[in-house]
Amino acid sequence: MTTTPKVIIFTDLDGTLLDRDTYSFAPAQPALDMIRKKGIPLVFSSSKTRAEMELYRERAGNDHPFIAENGGAVFVPSHYFSFRFPYDRERDGYRVFELGTLHVKLVETLNVVKKETGISIKGFSDLSKEEVFSLCGLSGDEAEFARKREYDEPFIIEGKESHVDVVRRKIEEKGMQYAWGGRFHHILGNNDKGKAVGILKGLYENQFFSISTLGIGDSPNDYPMLAAVDHPFLLRGQGSSLPEVPPGEPAWVIVDGTGPAVWNKVILNFLGCRRNGSGGDDRCG
Repeated sequence: MTTTPKVIIFTDLDGTLLDRDTYSFAPAQPALDMIRKKGIPLVFSSSKTRAEMELYRERAGNDHPFIAENGGAVFVPSHYFSFRFPYDRERDGYRVFELGTLHVKLVETLNVVKKETGISIKGFSDLSKEEVFSLCGLSGDEAEFARKREYDEPFIIEGKESHVDVVRRKIEEKGMQYAWGGRFHHILGNNDKGKAVGILKGLYENQFFSISTLGIGDSPNDYPMLAAVDHPFLLRGQGSSLPEVPPGEPAWVIVDGTGPAVWNKVILNFLGCRRNGSGGDDRCG
């Protein structure tokens, strides 16, 4: 007896499902409708905070688990799975896996990096709601949600391009991780999107027995997530410096373009290929 694997989709938000400038997902609506019709779990995985993720989940009608702040935490709705499983704590209707370092420690470390390097760095904690609004193009409420950091501190470097490597090395010397998210630099603990995906894969396998996972993203902080799935799609914008295929990952599919229209095409093609028995690869169209 052959069991058809249950498809699970993990997606980045900014520059992937969401337009990087307008934050709209309207061009992706056909694929979102198909996902909902087929009962496919769609897991949002982003550097955004829990408050921001909840906002976009509500807008998209999404009630699945989600990964916040670059894998800092996994939030599973309390009654989502039909079995018991261990987790770190229960909070506001979620069973939470905490993988990241607390925000206060990240800010302390970043301040030490500023002092030791002498490089001008501005973290989210240094920015007012108005400055976040200006940098990100968010509404007042959205800017406030973006500042509710728990496991990740985005920051900007005001200086030379060569300063990025200096800051990255200093962050790593302090036992933390550096990541580039497409708009901001990030300091985080020993967490990433791939580790968070691994937790949810285990839960979904327990629920459905056989699963097939797709991941789609557009930035280096998505690489661990893409490395953890069966069908990885890397969106590459015009003039992007992203490599053709990251070292050691020959199965990755590189897709030209970013944003919800491209996301829509990739997902519809993937699901169409599976229906036609072609294996769910973007190259089968």
